Amino acid sequence: MVKDRIVLLDSLRGLAVLGILLCNIPIAAEPHPVATSLTLWPLGRAPASVAVWWVTQVFFQQKFYSMFAMLFGASILLVGGEGGDAADARERRKVLVLRLVSLLAIGLFHGLVIWQGDVLNTYAIVGLLALWARAWSAKRLLQAGIGLHLALSAWGAWTLLKHAAEGGGDPPPAAMAEFLAQVHADSVQYAGSFTQSFVQNAKDYWDYVFTSFTHWPQTWPLLVLSLMLIGMGLYKLGVLTGKASIGVYRGLIGAGLGALVIVGMAETLYAMLPTHPWAPRALARWLQSATAPVVSLGYVGLMVLATRARVWGAIPAVLAPVGQMAFTNYLTQSILMTTLLYGGRGPGLFGKVDRPFLAGAVAVIWLLQILWSRWWMARFTMGPLEWLWRLAYRGPMPLRRERRTAPVAA
Repeated sequence: MVKDRIVLLDSLRGLAVLGILLCNIPIAAEPHPVATSLTLWPLGRAPASVAVWWVTQVFFQQKFYSMFAMLFGASILLVGGEGGDAADARERRKVLVLRLVSLLAIGLFHGLVIWQGDVLNTYAIVGLLALWARAWSAKRLLQAGIGLHLALSAWGAWTLLKHAAEGGGDPPPAAMAEFLAQVHADSVQYAGSFTQSFVQNAKDYWDYVFTSFTHWPQTWPLLVLSLMLIGMGLYKLGVLTGKASIGVYRGLIGAGLGALVIVGMAETLYAMLPTHPWAPRALARWLQSATAPVVSLGYVGLMVLATRARVWGAIPAVLAPVGQMAFTNYLTQSILMTTLLYGGRGPGLFGKVDRPFLAGAVAVIWLLQILWSRWWMARFTMGPLEWLWRLAYRGPMPLRRERRTAPVAA
């Protein structure tokens, strides 16, 4: 049973890390402020491009970030236990703190040197806060996590209503022209030499990190905290390990499907209106954010049912090796994206390729990572970067799997 539960968690991590890539690659291909926009996308609105945008916004955007944050919360309990005053608990807390501090260092390097879309630094900082809630009951964790998420959603709704009461709409033409000029200037830097793309990447990353933790309210870190707490609570209840009743997972699937329908209708309405006005766009984005955890848990329910089905059981089996080395795969995705897109690192396609090309690149990377992960995990106990990371907080560990030899007949 323990082995099955670990396989399920690994399958969910694999699904999350692959799903995140489709959301991340536009941010590596265009300046962040326009990467997810329908109307400001620099390469126009060809039908195929809009179709990729719609699928990404409805089925992927924020769903897999939410899933990964919840799974990260579960990993806090897996590594650090549930607290307590015993010597073993203190030792596990020490290992967990070292793990998160080393992750913070890796995240800062990743964001400054490789790709500015890094989330590891936020996970590490928020994780250092969430670890103190390990001893809370599942009920208390869920109350805190869901309550915080609802409060953030309410704040987002209040902000939109306030803006609408003040007249709503996009910025005035002069401000929009200044904004687009800055976007163009940033694009030139990303598409330039290695030094230009390196400096612009580091600048954008540092600005984002600084703003995330200094601008009130700290929406992004608080959102991650809410999801981690929810993940910890669901892990304690057995929902993330496949131990809940079949009715629970069917309920999650039903709720997730309902949320997908709502978001899909909102995004479709916005895309179909000829002028693409501000109000339906803002509503679609708010609904997308508010319902993302519900959809994520719907995907969890589908994965659990797949593990119990003879035909669909191949899906979690294929995804499990990807999840076992999710850290390696996440960082490898950044290297592949920036090598392909950033200036001075490879073909230098930044600003030159539309969404269908990016979706095709994502499909190729998915296939490569599925095959690579399966090959690697058949021979080694963990991913290569997982092994290096564990050196920082646990010391040397065996990497290569021991070969089993058949017993010799007497």
